[in-house]
Amino acid sequence: MKNYAIILFSCCILILAGGLVSGENESFSTNQTISNQTPEPTLIPITPEEELMNLAFIAREFALENGKDSAIAEFSNPNGRFFLNGTGIRAYGVDGTLLADPFSPSNAGTLLISDDYDSGNIRLMRDLATTGGGLFTDPVTKEYWFVMDIDGSWWISASRIIPKAQ
Repeated sequence: MKNYAIILFSCCILILAGGLVSGENESFSTNQTISNQTPEPTLIPITPEEELMNLAFIAREFALENGKDSAIAEFSNPNGRFFLNGTGIRAYGVDGTLLADPFSPSNAGTLLISDDYDSGNIRLMRDLATTGGGLFTDPVTKEYWFVMDIDGSWWISASRIIPKAQ
């Protein structure tokens, strides 16, 4: 029995060695070494929704570090760091007052929630932002915003302008 095991082991070694010396191993047969055997990393593309989420988190961090007034000024700036490729940050007070809008800066100061029974998107987004935040999708238009609270007194939405069909 011991001899059979030794013979079987010897056959496996010979078969393995034969594979290394044969043409199956290109680097051995051409006497070249492969410099990088690690496969190229594959980048997983992020979705537009994830882009908005990332922008919202960066904007929230900016607001907490720099204060409300500086953040509102930066969010309102159509040439600022938070307005890129049709994506921007809007800021609202908890009462629904628009504080910053890079898409329409002249609308700042407008009250967009009429009362607590208002069923419009701004109130729904405020409620989502003040209860943890997240992705809000309009069921009719399929537009979406990522909303989050800043400090309990105001909140932001990251949004993308969708060009209207002509």
